[in-house]
Amino acid sequence: MTSLVYLQWFSFKTACFGTSVASEATRYPTRPLTFIWRHVKDHTFPFKYSQKTIMVDYLSRYRLYGHGYTSPDIRSSVPSLKELYHDRSPYIFNRRPKAHDCRQESMKDLRDRREWEAWVLAKGLAETRKSTDSLRVKKIEKTEDGIKKPNKLLFNIGLRGRAEGDFHYPRGLAATIDSAILIADTKNHRVQVLNQFGVLMRTFGKRGFKEGQFNEPTGVAELPNCDIAVADKNNRRIQVFSSKGNFKYQFATSHEPFSVSCDKSFNIVVCTCARTIEIYRRGGKLLHNFPLGGFEKTKAGCQICVNNKSEVIVCDTIECLIKYFTYDGRLLYRFTPQPTGEGLSMVPSGICIDRTGDLVVTDALNHTVNVYSERGALLKQAICPADAAGPVQTCAIGEEGHLIVTEFSISGPHCVKIFRFRSCYCHITRPGSSKRRTPTPKFDKDGLTIPN
Repeated sequence: MTSLVYLQWFSFKTACFGTSVASEATRYPTRPLTFIWRHVKDHTFPFKYSQKTIMVDYLSRYRLYGHGYTSPDIRSSVPSLKELYHDRSPYIFNRRPKAHDCRQESMKDLRDRREWEAWVLAKGLAETRKSTDSLRVKKIEKTEDGIKKPNKLLFNIGLRGRAEGDFHYPRGLAATIDSAILIADTKNHRVQVLNQFGVLMRTFGKRGFKEGQFNEPTGVAELPNCDIAVADKNNRRIQVFSSKGNFKYQFATSHEPFSVSCDKSFNIVVCTCARTIEIYRRGGKLLHNFPLGGFEKTKAGCQICVNNKSEVIVCDTIECLIKYFTYDGRLLYRFTPQPTGEGLSMVPSGICIDRTGDLVVTDALNHTVNVYSERGALLKQAICPADAAGPVQTCAIGEEGHLIVTEFSISGPHCVKIFRFRSCYCHITRPGSSKRRTPTPKFDKDGLTIPN
């Protein structure tokens, strides 16, 4: 242990260390002082204990004290940035989490912007940050007359809880022709009915396996005769209720149902957790059954809707695709919904159809709702985080033109929000703020606007 005996003396005094030790250190300043180490080890220094210490070889991190010898942990050297930030970081920096880098092993050492791989990574991160920041910048929209449009958020309903009007994972959503809002409150095992202003009208159902009871309902839809179809997931059945919430009939499904929809011909379309589509006639007769394809072993349901062409539109969250199927299971076409920014990725979580035939798709990752054409062209962004949108999961368009969404996350709020989407008569006179009122229009006997 030659590195231990090259001593650096802060204060060298004969009175402290003795005449023999001092003279030997003065005579041979670079000689291995083995006898000093022997004296320290055996505690035979000819002086009284002092708080002054004898420091040795700062490169090896060993220290000698007047009362003995101690050795702290040796820090290993770091040869490269890759080992520092990826392999050795949990051991060198105990409180620093292990860094993640999705690049290949051969690319992880490239940090110089002059290298094209590092430039591509830096460019992508810069675009992502720019796009995410733009989502939180509120844009001022004005009418044709130059008047500032009011805020898009109309109502924020409910909290995370079990009381009436509160929600716990509201996975199912539908809007009726009577401007009512149907919500499948999954973890509360019930269905709640709101009016177009977010006021609770009624609730029905409780946990159980009997008629009229639910075990995690995840989907809800309105039938052409105003009945309500509910996907009772863990009970593997579809229950049909009247508009007042009274039980009418039920039928079993082949797999656990996740979402449900219905067309004008009373064809009830069900998407199951086994990634299959099951189509039933009124009463429960099975007509068609086909898989969605892709990750078939993954047990995760998808949100669906149907159009007036007898086509099933699937919002595949696992593959991040929008798929069009016929009732017999033939895939017509599919497309990947594009986000509004170049540096963003999109996770489609919910889907519905507007009156014009356009698709309204929710993005749970970026907290946005976008409008697409039938072939997948991005038309506009309906709402974003600047409009007080959160992790949107499902969506629906009300008869009056409102955009209704459900929001929930593991640690976030569970609620229902209503936004302005189309011009609606019910909010044409609503002021934009409490400080500055919007002029209230006047109407004649025929319902026409009287100019001011």
